[in-house]
Amino acid sequence: MEGIEYGVSEEIFMTGNRSLFIGNPDSVSTRAGFWTQTYTGQMPVPGSSVELTAFLKGENIEDLTQGSSIGIFFQVLPRIDSKGNSHGISISSVNTIRLEGDFDWRLIGVAQDSFPVEADNIEVRLIAPTLTSGRVYFDGISLTAN
Repeated sequence: MEGIEYGVSEEIFMTGNRSLFIGNPDSVSTRAGFWTQTYTGQMPVPGSSVELTAFLKGENIEDLTQGSSIGIFFQVLPRIDSKGNSHGISISSVNTIRLEGDFDWRLIGVAQDSFPVEADNIEVRLIAPTLTSGRVYFDGISLTAN
């Protein structure tokens, strides 16, 4: 997205040796920042629980809407056959947290208790909202099934 900064920081991290970041230097920008990754490997067993967790750190976060939230999101998409027909259901889970200013690493998580039958992929999204300036770092991002 134009005006939104994305990258990998090798100076600021909690685990390992780097973190992902989304930044917006312009607080009046109406663009949100998203980092998305799609997993298409072996799907969890139907009925199992799935949890997405990540650590967040913020620098100079300023929210002009007095209600925007930084968050994490995952969506499980149904299987699509060769004719474009979907089989199964789509589920999604989101967790947002309203944080401003500078803040140190905080854990955020979201879970779905019953993984659907015939899922094709899982999409994970990290979210930095519109009309919010500053930079948010994401580290220790983990998607697990039990």
